[in-house]
Amino acid sequence: MQCYGNRCAALTGEIGRSAQCGVYANRPLVCREFQAGSIDCLMVRRNFDLAVT
Repeated sequence: MQCYGNRCAALTGEIGRSAQCGVYANRPLVCREFQAGSIDCLMVRRNFDLAVT
């Protein structure tokens, strides 16, 4: 996984508005194992001041 600053290099769009993975079909294992709504997900959302759903 390659990052630019604090975001994934493959992430396109704007975080909190409309963001998506530019390499979804070939994403790394770390991304495949990350589950939306998990404790890790909620932690990242809080870190970026995004709504926790």
